[in-house]
Amino acid sequence: MTLAYDIATTTVTGLMAGNELAVAAFAHPQLHRLDKNVHVQIAPLLARVLGTVMPLWYGLALVLILGAAYEHRPFSRGPGLFIALAASLWALTIVFSVTMLVPINNRIAKLNPDQPYDCWLQDRCRWDQLHQVRVILLIMAFLLLLTGLFGSSAASIT
Repeated sequence: MTLAYDIATTTVTGLMAGNELAVAAFAHPQLHRLDKNVHVQIAPLLARVLGTVMPLWYGLALVLILGAAYEHRPFSRGPGLFIALAASLWALTIVFSVTMLVPINNRIAKLNPDQPYDCWLQDRCRWDQLHQVRVILLIMAFLLLLTGLFGSSAASIT
């Protein structure tokens, strides 16, 4: 059961980190290359759909990481420590997202493309800058999770 749980945890968190990396590295840079009239049409749609799905995905990933930390305890050393650190960093990322990114995303999601508010493009740029920080935190958390899970697997083999 532990192996299946670890695979599910790795899959959910890896896909989340990869999705957020793809948004930062590929999707949003292309939006900024579009004409502003096209960009203002697309940005609220993306903000709404991602703003709906992502909180559930982030929460599920955190619950899975916490479960993995519990399964691979103790938290004071070895694999359990790495997984607990991953959970802490993931939780910090959620707090960072809720306090810094969500308010901007909500403004963009409510944006009327026919009459955008004055600083909508500055909001988009600020969101992208903050999102880059979030991506770094997520990748660090994912690497800590992998280190813990692989450390646990290596320990059980020997």
